[in-house]
Amino acid sequence: MLAAAPPAAVAVAASALVLMAVFAAGRAFGTPPTTATSNTPGRSPLQGLSGNRLAAAAAAGVLVLLATRWLVLALLVAAFVAFWGRLLHDGGALLERQRIEGIAKWLEDLRDTLRGSSMGAEEALQHVALRPPEAIATPLRTFAQRRRQGFRTEDALADLADDLAHPTADAAVAAIRLVIGGSTSAGRLYNTVNALAAAARDEVTARERIDRTRAIYQSSMKRLIVIGAVLVAYLQFAGGDLLRPYDSPVGQVVLLLPLGMWVGCVLWLRSLCRYDQPGRSARVATEVTA
Repeated sequence: MLAAAPPAAVAVAASALVLMAVFAAGRAFGTPPTTATSNTPGRSPLQGLSGNRLAAAAAAGVLVLLATRWLVLALLVAAFVAFWGRLLHDGGALLERQRIEGIAKWLEDLRDTLRGSSMGAEEALQHVALRPPEAIATPLRTFAQRRRQGFRTEDALADLADDLAHPTADAAVAAIRLVIGGSTSAGRLYNTVNALAAAARDEVTARERIDRTRAIYQSSMKRLIVIGAVLVAYLQFAGGDLLRPYDSPVGQVVLLLPLGMWVGCVLWLRSLCRYDQPGRSARVATEVTA
């Protein structure tokens, strides 16, 4: 029955499945789109793959090929072994949450410094930058270094906003620049920073709830992968001639259909475990001078 399938239809179906798999892989493993103002480089899908991981993937693929004679399944197993760590654990989401926590802590420190001392905005900024939260230590230390090198505070703040690349940080930097530039009164800065610190802390709380939901999807991915692997192994070794048609070249092409649907489900669950990066509508410098 498989051999009776029209070659043109088989080729079209295979091409569509390959395109769908590439699109799903890009959505699952690619870097979320960022705005033009962000200077964060994109992450390559192969970045972070060690030699041991690639060797294990090759070994798993060879074992599956020897056991089943299915090249398509062997390639799929090798890909899953290679990307297993990134499939079930999104390091970018963890770093993003830590960055938001750092911004919240920075704003809270700035708020407390403005409330508990007679420092102005510039002095408070430099004071807080000397003891930065770990997650955003590099941008704040760079800001302090630029100030020591003689950069204007407004320019150093604009660079700081680009380094932090978050809407809450953009709003805080814009408010501080308005005070330093004399466009608004310094007495309003404390209330603005206090409100932004509360908003950032609320976002951290929301991300914690999201992480609990993400854990459910990650568990579903694990169960789907295990169930699929056990089912294929059982049918291969206990199903007799049931899977024999898939041994032919045409059968391998047709095998792409169930495997493509299964991989699509896994990658769809993977995409639900990602954070959507917040967008930045405009550069701080443009917002302030407009």
